[in-house]
Amino acid sequence: MTIFNVGVSGLNAAQMGMLTTGHNVSNASTVGYSRQQIVQSTNTPMFTGAGYLGQGTNVKTVMRVYNQFLTGQVLSAETGVAEMDSYLAQIKQIDNLLADAEAGLTPALAEFFKAVQETAANPASIPARQTLLSQAQALVARFQAIDARLTEIRDGTNQQISSTVVEINELARQLGEINQRILDAEASSMNQPPNDLLDQRDQLVAELNKLIRVQVARQDNGVYNVFIGNGQALVVGSQSYSLAPVQSPYDPERIGVAMTTPLGVKVNLLDSLLTGGKLGGLIAFRNGLLDEAQNALGRVAVGLAQQFNDLHRLGQDLDGALGGAFFSFSGPTVKGSNLNASAATVVTASFVFSDYRVEFDGTNYQITRLTDGVTTTTATLPAVVDGVRIVLASGTPAAGDVFLVRPNELAGKRVVAESDNTGTAVLDSTAANVQALGTSDYRLDYIAANQFRLTRLSDNATWTGTGATPQGALDDLATQIQTGFSLAISGTPPTVGDSFLIEPTRSGAKNIAVVATLPQTIAAAAPIRTAAALSNSGTAKISAGEVLDRSYLPLTSTITLTFNAALNQFTVAGAVPAVGPIAYNPAVDTEKTISFNGLSFTIAGRPADGDSFTIERNLNGVADNRNMQRLGALQTKNTLAATAYDVNSPSAMTAAFTRSATAGYQAAYAQIVSRVGAKTREIEVAGKTQQTLYEQAEAARQKISGVNLDEEAANLLRYQQAYQAAAKMLDVATRLFDEILALGR
Repeated sequence: MTIFNVGVSGLNAAQMGMLTTGHNVSNASTVGYSRQQIVQSTNTPMFTGAGYLGQGTNVKTVMRVYNQFLTGQVLSAETGVAEMDSYLAQIKQIDNLLADAEAGLTPALAEFFKAVQETAANPASIPARQTLLSQAQALVARFQAIDARLTEIRDGTNQQISSTVVEINELARQLGEINQRILDAEASSMNQPPNDLLDQRDQLVAELNKLIRVQVARQDNGVYNVFIGNGQALVVGSQSYSLAPVQSPYDPERIGVAMTTPLGVKVNLLDSLLTGGKLGGLIAFRNGLLDEAQNALGRVAVGLAQQFNDLHRLGQDLDGALGGAFFSFSGPTVKGSNLNASAATVVTASFVFSDYRVEFDGTNYQITRLTDGVTTTTATLPAVVDGVRIVLASGTPAAGDVFLVRPNELAGKRVVAESDNTGTAVLDSTAANVQALGTSDYRLDYIAANQFRLTRLSDNATWTGTGATPQGALDDLATQIQTGFSLAISGTPPTVGDSFLIEPTRSGAKNIAVVATLPQTIAAAAPIRTAAALSNSGTAKISAGEVLDRSYLPLTSTITLTFNAALNQFTVAGAVPAVGPIAYNPAVDTEKTISFNGLSFTIAGRPADGDSFTIERNLNGVADNRNMQRLGALQTKNTLAATAYDVNSPSAMTAAFTRSATAGYQAAYAQIVSRVGAKTREIEVAGKTQQTLYEQAEAARQKISGVNLDEEAANLLRYQQAYQAAAKMLDVATRLFDEILALGR
């Protein structure tokens, strides 16, 4: 090789260097572009007697400056940023809705109970009663409006999930195509890297990663295989597999994602597999805080309606009739999976909000549900009825002893022993179902013959129930956890593998309604009144009394208590059913609460022998406000658990009697607002953290792969000088050749 060839090789190398540098400068602002550089090597030297003489240079390849590890860090941080941004955009809608001082539930609750208090102050006033009905309608409308907005957000989230799946499919298709183009380009260029195509492919991966977290596996031939979830292939070589938005098999109102196989079969993907990116944020928001907020709102609606109804039924209206339901509300929703062997729903769930009467006949306990009279017989306690666990805390019952179990009351006040009991038994119970209601949904799976597994979706805690029958398995679950609802088999037995989604309170706010329509039907008065006989000579007084259970109302006759000083007891006449003597020792019992037949009152002081007291029907009690006062007290009474009242084992249930309602309606709603606000802040902070991580990772990558214009300007000068030097070499060679030719003339 002559000096000409050496100079030409230098010219070519310098020219390629300038072209590559110019390409870098031109793409300095191109997204996803990686800086390129030439890779030079010396030509094979020629051996002479004087040693090896160099034969110039050659450019082996043009390569991009690329670090796979740094790129992986950028992808990991970037998908986290996209997920947090997506989550935050959705949760802010709920935060703004619930915390609004005018559009939230708080002012509507306050106005409703203000109307209750005004009715208590003027129980005979028709205008005050009409205002109460109007405010009740306004409260119901507010529940429904907030729930409707949450449903709109849910529908919007479902639509965004569908559109995001379409974007993922398009990017996956483009990735498959560019994989093939890269293979073709390398094959036609003797495996020289098509740098710009490689950058385009990496940019497509980055865009896909913003939509859903991906894992990239680089094959020996340079092809990218892209996976999602726990290894579901999205792109393999030039072949891309599409996702499809599908109706969730467990919930027709929820959009899920399925993978379409090469045979066209859609395989549902678990939501837990779809993490990262915009899609992961949308699914995490919908399955997490959106469900929790709507369930929590429904819980407040159900709790308010049920507890207001319970007290309202214990009162008396202007016409002297016992109170009826004031609100109506819906029970739990059960949705059978569309993958079940039978399309029919075979499991039902219901709320049971009842008090219970426990009667001991000397051998067995008869536990009667007061709402419908259904009786359960058990020889021993503890016993679980409708999820409420009733235990014998201490002592021994005597035949004929009767207890009123009121699970909705606070701990220590849930069981009232009738005052004529002769045994020493003390009973206790767990809290009522309304207090046990949490904000979680549940999944019930029939996993084997006569065996159910219940999963609490908020934390995936599970319980397994077994029995001689499917219903027996459900009953066994009730002994392990108090969910707030009861489960039953309806009609056709389930098939092993069947699954059911249970939403206890999702529709609570949507379906609450006011059923009281006439002002005079509001039960403001108590249905009983008490009096002391005018002839009494002692100092004892009787309280106004209250109704605990309306089973024996209205009273058919006047009940008279007469004090027998010799026996230190009251005899009771006129009670139906009959009541035995009630001990009262004036030397000890300066004040004693007496309870029987669902009635309760207090006698205080020292009665004289023969003194009597009466309990009778409250006829013409239009100015009585005692029951309305009890209804008004619900505003500040702790009626709901501040957190989900869930226990994880029978032993935990046994120890749960100290637990009780710890929040009122306002506090329970405030808990929702606080939870959403805290989660919003948490996502904001997490998003900023992810953004910082992304910026740091991107800066590290750009430091290596990014185009530095100052550096490229220096490279241009360097290659220009190299080109000029090579050209000078050719000029010298030409002169030398001319001199040689001149010597021959």
